[in-house]
Amino acid sequence: MTPEWGAPLAVGRSAEIHAWPEGGDLVVKLFPEGYPPALVDAEEAASGEAARLGLSTIACHGRVEVAGRAGLLLDRVHGESLTRQAERDPFRLRGCARALARAHVRVHESPTALFTEVREATAAALGTPPLAFLTGRQRALAAERVAALPAGDRVLHLDFHSENVFGHGGGHAVIDWRTTLRGDPAADVAMTVLLLRDAELWPGTPLLKRIAVQAVRRVVLSTYLAEYRRLTGMTDERVAAWRLPVVVLRMSTLDIASEREGFRRELAALLGAEE
Repeated sequence: MTPEWGAPLAVGRSAEIHAWPEGGDLVVKLFPEGYPPALVDAEEAASGEAARLGLSTIACHGRVEVAGRAGLLLDRVHGESLTRQAERDPFRLRGCARALARAHVRVHESPTALFTEVREATAAALGTPPLAFLTGRQRALAAERVAALPAGDRVLHLDFHSENVFGHGGGHAVIDWRTTLRGDPAADVAMTVLLLRDAELWPGTPLLKRIAVQAVRRVVLSTYLAEYRRLTGMTDERVAAWRLPVVVLRMSTLDIASEREGFRRELAALLGAEE
């Protein structure tokens, strides 16, 4: 990066967010060198569809290239994430969790034909390198169980948590649409359960902070689920039916070392031990 860019506004696993130096109240989401162009294309299309459907007030203004790195030009968010709001005022924790659920319900009210169906994406994920530990029998059984799950046509964000929902413009803005699929909303809720209960915290997080964050996550998850159930009638059984697919999708997209063994054991338990 050249000096005029300065420090990033935010850093994630797959990208950095920088203020766009040419103005216009924009930011650029910069991906690492060598990041697959198809993934950039997919995120650009997903961001555009989310804006078209009214699910996001953050418009994508196309692709840019900076020092050989692909990027997406996006509206700048003016506000704080639900995570940050709760950190500033712990008395707002449950309110933020309920806002998370309400924002998720709004996403799931929108049908779409643009994205890959979640069952199809899961079937493809079973053939990726992180899932190579599965035996042929386990893979066939997983594919059979996934195919038997209900079809759907609703937008699924599949990375929906409180750091991807911001206060913005008097409402809430949902960001980071790179994992978007379509299907049964229960699949998206199941992924949020995984993210809030099982996902690794940022690498290097001290032990005491991990303990505190996990306690907060439990409160957020229980409150989010209660509000989502109240608004939609979603059952725990319907969400639990999607556990196998979301573990497969998580492993195939982010093969995180600290999560790997636990998810492998879980899939073995769900699919039966190797013969």
